[in-house]
Amino acid sequence: MNDEYRSAEEIQAHLEKLRQDQATLEQALKDRRKEEKKALAAEIKVLIDERGHDVLEIADLMRGGQKKRRRPAANKDNSSYIHYADPDNPDRVYVRGRLPQWLTEKMAANGFDPKNAEHRQQFKEQHLTPLAA
Repeated sequence: MNDEYRSAEEIQAHLEKLRQDQATLEQALKDRRKEEKKALAAEIKVLIDERGHDVLEIADLMRGGQKKRRRPAANKDNSSYIHYADPDNPDRVYVRGRLPQWLTEKMAANGFDPKNAEHRQQFKEQHLTPLAA
């Protein structure tokens, strides 16, 4: 059928079909590239293993010799700090450090500013239950 004899609805439907086809093709391309990357990584791993090298060391060299930064392990021994429990839900406990979401929400609901150190201390004293360490 000649395009000049198509109705606007037919052209609109054809355009929508083309958009759907384009989206399908773009997803197929993404999937294919992902598969190719996996296959390439597997090939490289085999080469590294065959030559007797450590994969992580080679990956580090491929990043330019820069090791990934790792955060130092957090001090797991919080026994010397006061633990504060939420009286409404004793499973929620705050020890120290960044305030959990439940605590910031509870502070704001009671008119305290979580960013203010004085407010945080007042709130802990007035609204939380200190637990034996």
